[in-house]
Amino acid sequence: MTDVSVIFLQIQRERDKMIFRGIKENNGWMTAEYSATWRYGYDFMLDAAQIIIDTDFMDKLQRVATAETAGACDVERIDEVRRCGNVLRDCQSVCQECGVLTVSGVSGIMECPVQFVFYNQTDVVRLFCPFKQYFEDHGERVFDNYMNSIEIKAYCRDTERRTAGKILGGGR
Repeated sequence: MTDVSVIFLQIQRERDKMIFRGIKENNGWMTAEYSATWRYGYDFMLDAAQIIIDTDFMDKLQRVATAETAGACDVERIDEVRRCGNVLRDCQSVCQECGVLTVSGVSGIMECPVQFVFYNQTDVVRLFCPFKQYFEDHGERVFDNYMNSIEIKAYCRDTERRTAGKILGGGR
C-alpha cells in the first residue's frame, strides 16, 4: 500500500465516525458532545433513537420527549410511546417533525443511566450521564464506540427503509 493510500484510509476512518467534541460537568451530570458524520434530519433522529431503544434500553426506557426547537420546553411522550410498544414511528405525536428529540433510560450495554439529545438539521448529539466517576474510571471517551455504532446502525436502518419504500412504491 502506498503512503498516499494509507493517509487516505486514515482520513476516511476519521471522517466516518462520530467526532467527540468534549465533555463537561453541570450540576452533577456529565455531558459528552458528539458531532455526527453528516448533518442529519428527523428521520435519522427517529432511527437513531429507535436503535438505542431496541438494542440497549429495551424495557429500561424511561423518557421520550420532543421540543419544537432547542431551548423550548420539552413535551413528554413516554406514555404514548409505551402504548405504541416503544416504537417511535407508531406514535403520531413523535412522528411529527420537531427540533429536538430526547430519549433516556438505563443502558444495558454501558450499565448506567444515559440520556441522548438529538438536534434536527444539525450534526450535534449530546449524551448525558449522572456519574462523573464513570468517566473518571473509563476515560472521557468511554462512549465513542457506542456512539459510532448507533450512528452506523441508524444510517443502515434509514437506507433499508428508503430502499423498501422505493421498491414498494411508497417513497420513505
